[in-house]
Amino acid sequence: KERDKRVLDTIDNGIKFLSNVNPNLKGDITEEEWCNQKVAELENTIIEIGPNKVAAFVAEPILASGGVIIPPKGYHKKTHNICKKYDVLYISDEVVTAFGRLGHWFSSEDVFDFIPDIITCAKGLTSGYIPMGAMIISDSLINNIKKNSNNYNLLFSNGFTYSGHPIASAAALKTIEIMEKEKILDHVRDVTPYFQSRLKKLGEKYECISDARGIGLLGCLEGYSNPLLDDKKRLEIDHQFGTMIDKAAEKRGLLVRPIINMCVFSPPLIITKTEIDLMFNILDDAVSEVEKNLK
Repeated sequence: KERDKRVLDTIDNGIKFLSNVNPNLKGDITEEEWCNQKVAELENTIIEIGPNKVAAFVAEPILASGGVIIPPKGYHKKTHNICKKYDVLYISDEVVTAFGRLGHWFSSEDVFDFIPDIITCAKGLTSGYIPMGAMIISDSLINNIKKNSNNYNLLFSNGFTYSGHPIASAAALKTIEIMEKEKILDHVRDVTPYFQSRLKKLGEKYECISDARGIGLLGCLEGYSNPLLDDKKRLEIDHQFGTMIDKAAEKRGLLVRPIINMCVFSPPLIITKTEIDLMFNILDDAVSEVEKNLK
């Protein structure tokens, strides 16, 4: 069941949230203009708070749990440049996008053409078999710390009870070994165009789908409620759409993740084109059932 952020875990003390970067919300302006607006929002926010009071900018290359939101082209590189301008650290949250989801070990540099100061990752690091997360610090950031004469012989002592757990580490090393040996990254890049093609075709087929978007082996179907319905009924459908798709797909043998009026999916990296067909055929049947029930 989807959590309701209206009553749960949204922290605003010491954190400043920026507005949604989803290009679908740009209205009549171009994607480039939309991108520039969002980049300007970051810069204005840093100036408003004071650059010396901003520790870091944290961003996902793709907003996965937000509904596979793909920022406008150039957004990450431009925001990275803003961070460099004001000496603000750039933290790239690659918990979802690292270790093959987009066909690369990491997506920040290989897909979005920038090198963050810190990368956080997990999930695919051990292929999900053992819980493990990691923080990867850039050479430039470490070198800056070393150059500070006040921090001579400084030990970076941040850690947790289970940091460096040997079993989790063994699982991560074996995962990386298998991915290299079986050329999993090559496979993801090979099947991604077919996966995205099936996704787009499904979105174009049904009126109840307003957007079918994705990148790599990551996809989202966003629902569309009939504008002829009253606002109360449309809001009710929006809150149930993802769950309706989820239930219709589950009884056919497919699990997706419902997020309010969306459902997202990130299949195993070893998925074949035959299995992609099976997946989208099930989704096709599920969406067809939901659309009929909405009429």
